[in-house]
Amino acid sequence: MSSRTWPQIGGRTTGEDLVRALDEARAGVLITGASGSGKSYLTSLLTKEIRDDAYIVVLRASAGLTASPYGALNVLLRDLDSQFLSHPALVLSALTTLLAERAEGKPVYLVIENAADVDELAGVVISQLARNGTAGLILTCSDPQRLGSELARLCTDGYLARIELGPLPLPEAVTWLEASLGGRISASAAHEFWTASGGNPHYLKMLAGELVESGSLAVRDGVWVLTATDRPHGPAITDLVVTRLGRLGPGERMAVEIVSLAGTVPLEALLAIALPDDVDSLERRGILVVDHSLPRMVGVQNQLLRDVIRANIPTGRSSDLRRRFCEAVDPALMHPALTAALAGWALECGVPLSERDALQAARIANTRADHPLALRLVRSIPGHYLSATAVAEESSALAALGAVNEARNVLRQYRDKIGESADGDGPGPLPPEEDVRFQLAEAAVLQSDPETMDQAVEHLRHARKALDGELLKADLAGRSRLGSGDGSGGETVRFLHEELVLAEARSAGLLGRYGEAAAQLEGALQDFETHGPDFRFTAGSLLCEAWALTGRQSEAADLAGQLLADSRNPMVSAAAAWAAAGRLRFALLLAGCWEDAASMQQPHWDSPLPAGQPLPACFDLALAVLRCFQGRAHEGLEALVPLIGQLRVRDDEGLLGAATRAAAYASALQGEPEQAGKSPAGKRPGPARPGRPLEFITAFFTILAADSPDRPQAAIDLLMRLADDEHAAGNYGLEVIALSTAVRLGRTAAAPRLLETALRCDGDFAGLCAAYANAVLAHDVAQQVAVAQLAQDLQHDRFAFDVAEAVIRRAHALEDRALLLQARRIAETCRHRMRAPEDTAQQEDRITARELEIATLAARGQSNKAIAARLHLSVRTVEGHLYQIYGKLKIVERSELPFALGLAEGNQQ
Repeated sequence: MSSRTWPQIGGRTTGEDLVRALDEARAGVLITGASGSGKSYLTSLLTKEIRDDAYIVVLRASAGLTASPYGALNVLLRDLDSQFLSHPALVLSALTTLLAERAEGKPVYLVIENAADVDELAGVVISQLARNGTAGLILTCSDPQRLGSELARLCTDGYLARIELGPLPLPEAVTWLEASLGGRISASAAHEFWTASGGNPHYLKMLAGELVESGSLAVRDGVWVLTATDRPHGPAITDLVVTRLGRLGPGERMAVEIVSLAGTVPLEALLAIALPDDVDSLERRGILVVDHSLPRMVGVQNQLLRDVIRANIPTGRSSDLRRRFCEAVDPALMHPALTAALAGWALECGVPLSERDALQAARIANTRADHPLALRLVRSIPGHYLSATAVAEESSALAALGAVNEARNVLRQYRDKIGESADGDGPGPLPPEEDVRFQLAEAAVLQSDPETMDQAVEHLRHARKALDGELLKADLAGRSRLGSGDGSGGETVRFLHEELVLAEARSAGLLGRYGEAAAQLEGALQDFETHGPDFRFTAGSLLCEAWALTGRQSEAADLAGQLLADSRNPMVSAAAAWAAAGRLRFALLLAGCWEDAASMQQPHWDSPLPAGQPLPACFDLALAVLRCFQGRAHEGLEALVPLIGQLRVRDDEGLLGAATRAAAYASALQGEPEQAGKSPAGKRPGPARPGRPLEFITAFFTILAADSPDRPQAAIDLLMRLADDEHAAGNYGLEVIALSTAVRLGRTAAAPRLLETALRCDGDFAGLCAAYANAVLAHDVAQQVAVAQLAQDLQHDRFAFDVAEAVIRRAHALEDRALLLQARRIAETCRHRMRAPEDTAQQEDRITARELEIATLAARGQSNKAIAARLHLSVRTVEGHLYQIYGKLKIVERSELPFALGLAEGNQQ
């Protein structure tokens, strides 16, 4: 990888842009940006552009030269007599003469990297050379605040044009990576690089190189995918980071080490131990990032920087920093994420935790989907396997990580221990809160297997009864046991209630009972503000999904908008944000809100995903599936191919089946059924259950991918059976999708049922389906064309195309040629957006280039004889062509040609 040629980053400043900026500036340019952002690259690009027409002097500034007067100018001053160094005016005069002689009439440019390290005397001289027009300047600097006073005044006085290099946005980073790697890269891999590097090009380049060399980034099925997710980095990156941090002062180093060890922390908490000037300095230099939300949070610029810093802090220093931080911070600032991070920090430096603190932190870690940390915390407790609360947290974490059999064993061993103790003088019944937590853990494991769902439901009923009964009464009486709590009985009840609501909603969803799930979630979210942000976002996304599936699409779309507007909360974990965002995008897709689903921005969280946890792929899969629903097979496959490559390596969410069947359908749409057959679902690496939306999508695309001209009836029958299943479960939002597809494929007898189901739903897609059913029942072509237009406006390309094509196929019975032409325009517009191949009959209906030429001349009023003379044809040949043209355009006379040619001209390639 080190020998690989990295191309210029697209979308950034070009050599021509730099020359233009230099020409327009009064005295030069200042290129700023974090270390590794590409300042040196742009400087070399600019000097290459001007070197033939200018005299260029490269000066070296460094921290080691700042103590020497005129240190940055030593390259030039070594040729001067030492007497000139007695005063800046003499140095200026001598250098003016020297540069003029050497330039021989060419413009002079001084190139200075690390301009912040220019000493004050050299800065005075360089500034005057620029102001009097002797030399132009090309300066680079990571932190403009550190520039000497004279150079800084050049900026404020307008002499220097500033070019600032920020981090690479994700799309540009992906394009750059793929151009260098020579192939597609999975979204998970690209996002891992981008998050780890913070978009810094140099870190991005080094990380990709090291991962390729280690085999952690490898080609699978023609796609670059991550084969490991433990964020490895090699010695080259470590040396680079350590060197760049070597110039930090003691206070700055302490601040950046604390944030690296504690994760994202409240600014107020950091200022309890670090000086404001040190924090400001680190922020200006791009090492720390301060979020401007409330409360204001501080994090390290990128995950790679944080990992290297953490790895290079000795255990003794780490322990001392943790102690000092915990002593200084106000307990009121100890939000759940910080509580869990400090507990994990304690384990890393060997500080023992009490059982209560370890369990509290493990509970928080599980809630925030940091299951590896939860396991470490639980297993740090001596004899943890004898504690119901510890076993509950351990088994829940294992089940969430896919280790279901291990989770079953942990629960079974605990039950066996309790059984043995019960025979003697062992403990009695579990306290109410421990009993509820244990029942929830049992249910989480049982939910992973469809065969044990009924048992899971029973455990949840038991937990609900306990929570609504004994525990709540005890809490109201002030007698709640707090063995697994965090100091507050009310907080224990709230946490258990939130976990139970989510478990009940997931259970109802896995059983396909989304109406029941919606009712449970609506009730829980009535008192919105009393719940934690993670719960609000997760429960809200589950409710949005339930509403979309049960026909309340408008409410689902409105709720999704509210959640997304309020989702940028630093208290929400990155894992919860990604999972909820994927669920929301699928909900919008299934609700028919396709523009909203397509325009959703991916989550960007300052807090990283838990170590070793891959980026959730559900969010990206939703967009790929949307493109397939639209019939835009080329766009669907473009997204699905790298996604499937990554899922074949690791599929914690159980998405591979849906992804491969969607790819099979997209291949079939492109006229490549043999390619569709090469995309079997295969076995999932993990035991995850994707839930009913993805199960429906898998079944739906399986049916459509297998459809062929000789067996459309079989596909329609299977779609009707799928609709029956969803109707029985009350999932009218899914039923209407299956029914509308079956009717478009030819089962017009199902139109009354489609109308009835559509009227059970709301939203634009339901309205579209109702209008379509009415048009079919009325045999009204005008209504059908209007439906096709509405579908096109809603970006439902395949729907619009199918309806318009049905109208065109009945063209011989149409008297209204305007309707036919409108249908043809809709079909062709959608065909263009879908890039759909044409069948032979359709190709035969398209007019040729010669026919278009003849038709155009005829439409402009030229006679057959005039056309024949102009094109060197016989009159009979022209008449024959016009006869063919009338048939293809479905018109009967010459006067219709001008109107008809609006279509034909727009569709010639």
